[in-house]
Amino acid sequence: MGVVLCVIVVFTAFSSYFYWRSDNAVGPNLITAFVGVVISALVTLVLLNGQTKDEEDKDRKMKLYNAKLEVYSDFVSTMYESLRDNKITETELLDLRTKLFGQVGFYIQKENVLKKIKSELDGIKNYTDTDKMVGVFAGITSILQKDLREDWPDTKQDLSILWGKFEEISANTEEPNSESIEEIDAADQQEKDSLDMPQRLEQQAWHFIMWNDMQLKKLKEGFNELSLVEYGVFWRTNLVKQVGANDVVMLFRRGHNGYIGAYKAVGWRVFYFEDEREEIQWFGKEKDVIIGDQYLSDVEKYDIYKSKEDGATTCANIIVEPIAFVENGVGNPGGVYRRTISRYDSHYAWLLMKRFQEKGQ
Repeated sequence: MGVVLCVIVVFTAFSSYFYWRSDNAVGPNLITAFVGVVISALVTLVLLNGQTKDEEDKDRKMKLYNAKLEVYSDFVSTMYESLRDNKITETELLDLRTKLFGQVGFYIQKENVLKKIKSELDGIKNYTDTDKMVGVFAGITSILQKDLREDWPDTKQDLSILWGKFEEISANTEEPNSESIEEIDAADQQEKDSLDMPQRLEQQAWHFIMWNDMQLKKLKEGFNELSLVEYGVFWRTNLVKQVGANDVVMLFRRGHNGYIGAYKAVGWRVFYFEDEREEIQWFGKEKDVIIGDQYLSDVEKYDIYKSKEDGATTCANIIVEPIAFVENGVGNPGGVYRRTISRYDSHYAWLLMKRFQEKGQ
């Protein structure tokens, strides 16, 4: 701009000289022509500067968007990867916190995004509750999506429904659990190989993980029902309703020495909290549907985890008779079955029954 100003001064002086010293038409014509050129140059300069600035801003925003997209996508992938085995550990949870603070948080500019993520996490009391964790992860995913695209509607995508559908399909498959086969310990494999013919339990066997020690406390009090809870999905409840007469249910205690009990199934009970009804099936009898005061009374008695108050969709119980119980556990010959409930390999069930017998129970 300084150079342009100097040129204007020089040409103005030059034109004025001709205006006074020469033909009076030369000076005004030169000034007019030069002013037109200068104005055109200035307009072009301003436009180019504005265009360059717009392009720089657009390029900067695009780079920022791509960086946010990469970080957010990585965080979401890590969230769902932690639930790949239907179980999230404390280490995985703390790793998510590190990513949230160290990567995702760096790109979050709006305070309401953090508040919404906190609101989702406020709904979690126990990180081992897989159903609720899936719902929370779906909510956080939607929050991050909206932060990337402000024109998206402020709605939550219920990915937990789709997650549960995959679980339902997988759980209904009667093939042996591939993870359990891979995780057989050497002693159990040697025990199996030493037999001329594989020994198997004749009845259908089921694997069942108790949620927490409330189940154990109730069993010791004579409460002969194995209880599970679901939030927004039904695949576990549907499996409970597939348990048949005289099936054997192996009770697994997470974090301890494997299976602690074997039980014969004599029926099942399901509470549908949204419909305020209860279904009871005693094997060999007609199914009962209960509503009203009796329903409320049964919820109080048989919903041992108080899941109705916690917003659960269903509470499903297998009604059982005890066969064997060893509180310290007898190990897990089939390796780790990750699901809350699933069909259990008949040979591993036979090994468990043999171990219970050896314990004198």
